[in-house]
Amino acid sequence: MGTHVRIASFNVENLFNRYAILDQPWQGRGYEKMVQAVGLVSLAGRDGSLVDYETTHTQRNNTAEVILDAAPDVLLVCEVENIHTLRIFNHDYLSDYFDQIVLIDGNDPRGIDLGIMVRKGFSGRIGNIRTHVDELKPGATGSVTWGSRPNFGYLANNALFSRDCLAVDVAVGGHTLCLLGNHFKAQDGTAASDERRKAQADRVLQLFTEARKDRLPIVLGDLNADVDAQTPAGNSLRNLATGIGVIDAFATIDDRWTHFYDHDSEVSRLDYIFVDERLNFGNQQIIRKGLSKRCKQYTGPRYPTVSYQHTEASDHCLIAVDLDI
Repeated sequence: MGTHVRIASFNVENLFNRYAILDQPWQGRGYEKMVQAVGLVSLAGRDGSLVDYETTHTQRNNTAEVILDAAPDVLLVCEVENIHTLRIFNHDYLSDYFDQIVLIDGNDPRGIDLGIMVRKGFSGRIGNIRTHVDELKPGATGSVTWGSRPNFGYLANNALFSRDCLAVDVAVGGHTLCLLGNHFKAQDGTAASDERRKAQADRVLQLFTEARKDRLPIVLGDLNADVDAQTPAGNSLRNLATGIGVIDAFATIDDRWTHFYDHDSEVSRLDYIFVDERLNFGNQQIIRKGLSKRCKQYTGPRYPTVSYQHTEASDHCLIAVDLDI
């Protein structure tokens, strides 16, 4: 009998730390305590405004509800500030559901990163970990350079990946899964954003192909475009989605949108799990119970504390699929 593995991907939307320095004047703290992560905050919008801690607790409890409903063995999360944030969230909201946690700082100017977590008690063990933050975008020379930009945040010059392609091997059932976690370039209506996303997708396809030689690769994450849309943004994912050995685990699901864009009240598909064709998969799931009540496209049940503003689990839906290895 094979080994059952439940794989999930979830953009948890702006999961940030609350730092001790914010609690009282700096004179009251030693330096080590000044920079220590002590809790979680949520960002109310792209302007970086914070919501109060009571609302943060409600929102992040709903984020946890989604994850616990899905009950994944392996979970990729997007938009997390750092590994301390994940550890605090896992302990305070998930009751230490996961006991293997990987996060490597990436290239995003706001400091949002990718993390991979493995369920406590699951037989799979994390092995090799590889980052691609320092790969050059097409046409760039020299190397990636990092710094800061006034009123903008972190700066990564010449980087291919907007955040990273976080590659994590998980040994399970006599095989090795190669998880390629991604959060591609966001759409901004420019040809340059579509070109960069295409370059990211094409590079991930190369990594997928290389991994197939001795592992079973899976691409997952927020790829920031709808591959089914006949648009430049959708076309940017086409090579990856149709690559040799690549199977879209949700291709047979009719209603497969995963994201609610509040500004325009629109839904679209941004989140994916692409599996190696040698894997047996099924029981695809998209959990929408944590979406804001402003999302009228979803008419199903919601968690009791989800309302119209700032209490939603995320603007994305968690997606999950079962594998038999």
